[in-house]
Amino acid sequence: MWIALTEVGYQLDGSIGKSFIGIRTVVKNRAYYFLRETIGKIASLATFGIGFVMILSKEGMAIHDHMAKTRVVRTSNISPFREAIVSLVILIGLIVGGAHFVSTPAKFGESLSRSVPNAPAPLTIIANEMAAVVTIYDYDSRGKIIKQGSGFLVSSDGSCVTNFHVIRDAYSSDVKLGDGRLYHVLAVHGYDTDRDVAVIQLGRNTSRGVELAEGLPYLALAKTEVQIGDRIATVGSPEGLSNTVADGLVSAIRGDENQRLLQISAPISPGSSGGPVFNLEGQVVGISSFQLSEGQNLNFAIPIDEVSKILEKRVNLSLEQFYRRFQPSDVARSGIADETKGTEPGAAGTLRRLTGSFLGTVHNSTIDVAAPFGIFVKEEQGTIVGCMAVVAPLFGSGPLIGSIIGANVQFDVTSADFSIRFTGQREKNTLSGKYVVVRADGAAEEGEFVLKKKSSAGIEKFDPGRDCPTDKDINH
Repeated sequence: MWIALTEVGYQLDGSIGKSFIGIRTVVKNRAYYFLRETIGKIASLATFGIGFVMILSKEGMAIHDHMAKTRVVRTSNISPFREAIVSLVILIGLIVGGAHFVSTPAKFGESLSRSVPNAPAPLTIIANEMAAVVTIYDYDSRGKIIKQGSGFLVSSDGSCVTNFHVIRDAYSSDVKLGDGRLYHVLAVHGYDTDRDVAVIQLGRNTSRGVELAEGLPYLALAKTEVQIGDRIATVGSPEGLSNTVADGLVSAIRGDENQRLLQISAPISPGSSGGPVFNLEGQVVGISSFQLSEGQNLNFAIPIDEVSKILEKRVNLSLEQFYRRFQPSDVARSGIADETKGTEPGAAGTLRRLTGSFLGTVHNSTIDVAAPFGIFVKEEQGTIVGCMAVVAPLFGSGPLIGSIIGANVQFDVTSADFSIRFTGQREKNTLSGKYVVVRADGAAEEGEFVLKKKSSAGIEKFDPGRDCPTDKDINH
């Protein structure tokens, strides 16, 4: 634009304004004219405008004329009235243009800020927090997936917030982080059935014992309350689709000072319950809770300040204790309460520990493939540790850890790539039941297994982490 206007001035021997009042600029060539209009006029301006006033001197040359060796001469006699009118129009144009520029600095600044390429968009900020948003898989006492929900980490050592209704019926639970890592639910720190909030503890049951979580990503909780009309975004796992982002508004704030709910326009589909509701700064302002199916886009979230109330009255229950508290009929029916006894009957009617080797068959019903497999276990006070071996094309050989309570047996084989949970019942010398595989990418497969005891011999010195075979050892 500047080059074009300067070229027009050169073609008019000065400028449009000069042509109206009958004067022109005498210049040697185009290069000198561009020198006059750039460096020369900057020099005139830098001298507090004195360089321009010098045009009134005896020589009739400003600083920029001296630098470019130019002169301004009159080509015709223009009436003082016409000269005054032209000058007035130019002056008014300068005043109006300057006033408009001064009156809109905020908009100008905003347009600049929007054009900065490195300024992160609000949803980009939220997307960066995905690793701390989790998917929760609940299982019944037979190892079958019964529910799936969402949650989010609030500390680096594995404290996780979700809805109470997400874990209420869980005999056991697995958790997949947004980055694909897998953990178990070890305990329930606190819960509130009325407010539908629970705080759970993540970790891993391994062959070496319980592995506590550490160094996990976690979310920042907002310190200020949201207002009606605020923009928000939710992240959850609707229908098992992890890390799904939806945005919307806070439509209303319902309830009273004892219990409040945020009505939001962002959808809360099945599987998203327990996930975080973010403000556009990436802070958690609420917990996705439920959607009214009979209403149009009526979604509700729990204000985040309810979490601090839960943590103030910690109960610190193991997941097993939590399950018993809300499933008393299941406990009585399955005999779980008798946790001091084993399951193998001795000669005098007493119960022996579950120790020895078992061989049988495992069938992956998802892909309809079966394979031989076996386990070797030792049982101490209701806890079992040992090894599992399975033949290709199925996988999962490695250390196992689990528990036996009454007639119920459960054990897990876990690695960075998968988590397999076996849940079954013991009847005399046979173990049978179901299993679920959850891969790191979230894909789940199910199947059944049958094992028969081949030997009761145990090994005194045994390290599952060191002595268990891998899939490579079994198949090569």
